[in-house]
Amino acid sequence: MADDILEDCLERGLDLDTGLDVFLTQCARMVHARAGFVSLRGTRGPVLTRVLGELGADVFEAAHWTGPKPLRDGRTLFCVQLTLGRINLGGMGLVVDGAFEDGGARVMGLVEAIGEQLDSAVLSFLALTDGRGPLERLDELDAEGTPVQRGRIGRYEIVKPLGTGGMAQVLVARTRGPEGLGRLVALKRILPHLTAQQEMVQQFLDEARIGLRLSHPNLVHVYDFGEAQGAYYIAMELVNGIDLDRLLRANKGPLEPGVASAVVSQALQGLHAAHALKGEDGASLELVHRDLSPHNLMVGFDGQVKVLDFGVAKVRAQRTVTLPGIVKGKPLYMSPEQALGLKLDARSDLFAMGLILYQALTGTRAFDRDDELATMKAICQDKLLRPKEVPVPLWNVLSVALSKAPESRFDTAHAMADRLVAACPPVRDTVLAALTARLFPERLRDSQRMETSVNPAREAPTRATPIARPPPRPGGRER
Repeated sequence: MADDILEDCLERGLDLDTGLDVFLTQCARMVHARAGFVSLRGTRGPVLTRVLGELGADVFEAAHWTGPKPLRDGRTLFCVQLTLGRINLGGMGLVVDGAFEDGGARVMGLVEAIGEQLDSAVLSFLALTDGRGPLERLDELDAEGTPVQRGRIGRYEIVKPLGTGGMAQVLVARTRGPEGLGRLVALKRILPHLTAQQEMVQQFLDEARIGLRLSHPNLVHVYDFGEAQGAYYIAMELVNGIDLDRLLRANKGPLEPGVASAVVSQALQGLHAAHALKGEDGASLELVHRDLSPHNLMVGFDGQVKVLDFGVAKVRAQRTVTLPGIVKGKPLYMSPEQALGLKLDARSDLFAMGLILYQALTGTRAFDRDDELATMKAICQDKLLRPKEVPVPLWNVLSVALSKAPESRFDTAHAMADRLVAACPPVRDTVLAALTARLFPERLRDSQRMETSVNPAREAPTRATPIARPPPRPGGRER
């Protein structure tokens, strides 16, 4: 919600003050609050403070509080700090009437969730003015607000935020070429507070090096890599589409077998190209993704599927070393050997792809348990039975992919894709395109508008036809 509000303000030419006012009003309605505040701090103190209603406390003191604070008039002020890593952006709070039997724990949980949305959204908003650190950018804001000018990171002009994770911020950006022609890219920028952590920087550099070597229609293409304003960035293909996780939720149930086969078989082809990647010495890099899930399989509005995010991928002789016993990845989609912290190879990714296929066919996660430890134990020990909605030929593919022992699985992603296609012929790309267009019409229109805004002379697609991909890099290969 916070991202949407601030993005809308940007599109309307409004400032951060207005965005915070709208955000406060919406959040107050959610928790039935009578009053609230947001106070942002720079390096020298408060720079932007917005108050809704009668707060009943000194806002500059409250901006440093954390937790529920009873007020003299019987109301309670629930306060949270806005933080990103070691950076403190300020504080926010909401005032709610009445006494609370649980001490206000449930309301506090809601306020904390709201704060987590707001701090990443503020960072995204500030990045649209330039690429410097958020505290330095906040120092330039005054209480009356400053007009937002489109900023740049390196040679890229920032268009809008896409999201912020634990390591990086992703933005939509554009380049300008001869005669005003340009292209949109997804610009991934390491978070400012992580630039001092050498291990995180090295992991980001590893991702860039891997991405620049990958080339396949079912893998996201990396165009560029550089450093600007003291932080590294990766410019990559902007995929106009929806990730499989959102597609499954919007579909409100399992996918048709042919659709599931199309999505997973395409992803397997891209994965095979990554697994087969060789170094300059001609030897296999032994690349393992290690973090496959429905979140990083993108289904494009053109019907093409792409594997995203090799951010925690591991290669032979990689500089960033994961110590034995340190587990990286999402527990719901781990292989048994990954859950145990053992050495991984490409077959670990095939287990994850089996879990994704199972979820696409059934609408449920195979080993989802009450907590992460129970989930990892189930992955290692529990046996799966064929759900009645999964046809026998498809179950035969799943049972091999989900074998506990790596040697019992398919040898390669290509072999798994071949068996999957033979067991259940995939639908055409046009069917996938029609499905994504039907479930996400607004998202499709937004992507078409953005493409048209970059190259106004182009005629925007009027239906779910393949959207033109960016041209290859000069001297690069056509994919």
